[in-house]
Amino acid sequence: MAKALAVFDFDRTIVDDDSDATIINRLREKQPPPEWEGGNHDWTPYMSGVFEHAYSAGLSQHDILDCIGSMRPTPGVEKLITTLAAEGWDVVLVTDANSVFVTHWLKVHGLLDCITKIVTNRAFWQGDRLYIEPCMRQTTCAHCPMNLCKSLALVEWCSKHAYDRVVYCGDGRNDFCPAASLPSNAIVFPRRGYPLDDLIKKTLAAPNPQFKARVVPWTDCQLILQAIFPGRFTETAPLQPSLQM
Repeated sequence: MAKALAVFDFDRTIVDDDSDATIINRLREKQPPPEWEGGNHDWTPYMSGVFEHAYSAGLSQHDILDCIGSMRPTPGVEKLITTLAAEGWDVVLVTDANSVFVTHWLKVHGLLDCITKIVTNRAFWQGDRLYIEPCMRQTTCAHCPMNLCKSLALVEWCSKHAYDRVVYCGDGRNDFCPAASLPSNAIVFPRRGYPLDDLIKKTLAAPNPQFKARVVPWTDCQLILQAIFPGRFTETAPLQPSLQM
């Protein structure tokens, strides 16, 4: 039986922050973390070094999880996700964060039971030391890092399910690859003013843009709710109007 699918990024989409940056900033209070080398295309090995450094600096499992749990939800996202789950949608997270951070934050905020699947880098504890493993080791997509191509992850998931509606919500450059792969009956929700929004604007401004899905930028998840369920949810406060591009 065909169902509806909502795909979400995590950092700067579900949470109004970046989970890795949150830990890096917390680590700076104790010891300077290792520097990110701008030419490195793969973020996961860097974060492995950060977690090793955090352990050496004395950041405990409790310290790290407390930082993650305290991240603020993006305005309106809790209502959006609980509504989608109540309506029978599959809610899938595809993120370059890690399983420990994502699962812990969802538990703290009472949303874990609303999530159908989390596709992310595997992480696990050994005492107070956090380890991370790549979600995949892909070499077929030159636009994405080896550890995760969100398009490949989305194709694999959808190959096992039948959906008559698909929406995609994200903010970053790594969300452009899956967003650009969606068909014309899908809706892409880029967070307004973030890299995904800018990339889509540039793509649609070019001759013969290779982008099929309907685009609705958002500033508050209430806008996403209204676009998915037209006429069913009214604004609770003045919001910027959505823009169909």
